Amino acid sequence: MSARGRAIGWGLAAVLFVLGVVWARAWTSARAELEAGQAAQAAGDHRAAIERLQFALRWYTPGASAPVEAADALLAIAEEAELRGDLDLALAALRRLRGGMRAVRSVYSPFADRMAPVDDRIAVLTADAQLALGQPTIRGRDRAQLIADHRALLALDPTPAPGWSLLVVLAFVGWVAGGFATLFRGLDADGRVRGGAFLRWGGLTLGAFALWIVGLVYA
Repeated sequence: MSARGRAIGWGLAAVLFVLGVVWARAWTSARAELEAGQAAQAAGDHRAAIERLQFALRWYTPGASAPVEAADALLAIAEEAELRGDLDLALAALRRLRGGMRAVRSVYSPFADRMAPVDDRIAVLTADAQLALGQPTIRGRDRAQLIADHRALLALDPTPAPGWSLLVVLAFVGWVAGGFATLFRGLDADGRVRGGAFLRWGGLTLGAFALWIVGLVYA
């Protein structure tokens, strides 16, 4: 294998290593937060459990089970609290669940099938909490109208555009790959610039970087 081939191989290995470290960090952090949340829940500290579980959910990585378990645990806390009539705790768990599920969206939404049911339950419980307190924000609205209004507000949640999100990912890959290509194709073995190749690969790298920035702005 040539020196350039070995350099490319080492470069790719370095990228894979970094990605592996990031994935492992997210996996272990999610597991640690989940276990902390479960311990707090077992001790009866539901507020602390909710906070730790939502952190576990936000450490989502493909293939990790801890975020899914955390989402299930948050929903269970909400359901148990609702049965006890503790609407405040139920809403706290559901809102953390809702925020966590939306925080991990990117090119795809791993909890897409859970979002609408959670929003529906939040709308119902928020309306019930308002009615129980007799808050002035009711303004003569009945329960059905309050639920509909809250559901409409929850539906305003902005969703990342899949196309722009995909552009961010692809442009980042192109930017990194173009940087390596500029170094290993645009320079010779002695580090001298190869005019045409350097300009070509360098231009592609800058273009990918520009697209990455644009994608971040509009995603």
